[in-house]
Parts: sequence; structure tokens; C-alpha cells
Amino acid sequence: MLAALHVLATIVIVPYVVFACGIVILGHAISRRSLWSFFDTLLAHAVWIVPWGLIGFPCVMTVVALLGVIPRFRFLGAVCLALLAGASLAVIVIGSTPSPDSSQWLFLAPCVFVLIVAVWLAIQSS
Repeated sequence: MLAALHVLATIVIVPYVVFACGIVILGHAISRRSLWSFFDTLLAHAVWIVPWGLIGFPCVMTVVALLGVIPRFRFLGAVCLALLAGASLAVIVIGSTPSPDSSQWLFLAPCVFVLIVAVWLAIQSS
């Protein structure tokens, strides 16, 4: 039961991690202050993401899911999942200029739920 909950939470957190990474990359590109530097930064990130990110991201998410399935490493997997959920939530909330309203919190509710479940799983498996 705990393993299935961990894998389901890992699947739910994937879009939030991708969205948070997009906010960070776009923020980095916008901070360059000129249109040429903006596109140059986006191209540099794309050149890195295409060969490494498309292979590395699924591998990392698979490892996080597998850590929650193996009883010996379940605590480590829950901590990794909590860190991913917390960091994604922080980037998305801090990255939005005004404070989030009710519709945005509704969008973020699954990420908050995964954070709560991951902390609960860490407590259960310690």
C-alpha cells in the first residue's frame, strides 16, 4: 500500500516539477536584459535539455519511484519526493508575481497533497 501510494505521488508530481523547471529557465533567460541574450540563453538551455534532460529526467523520476517501492530505501524515497514537491511548490508560488488566488491554489492542491503524503510516508518509514 505504501509503495503504491509513493509511486502514485511520484507520477502526480511530474508536471509540477516540469513547470517549476520551466519557470526557472524562463526567469534565467529573462534576466539577461536583451532580446539576443534571451534567445541565446533559451537556446543554450535547449541544447542541454534535449540530449541530457529528456534522458535524465525520466531516469531520476524512475529512481525516486523505485526508492519508494523498496522497503529498505522507502525513507530516502519519501524524503526525495518531499524535497521535489516542496521545491516545486516554492518555485511556482514565489515565481508568480501576485500572491496566488483560489484558482491557482486549486491548481497547486495536488502538489501540496503530495508534499503532505511524502512527509507522512517519511514519518511512517522511519
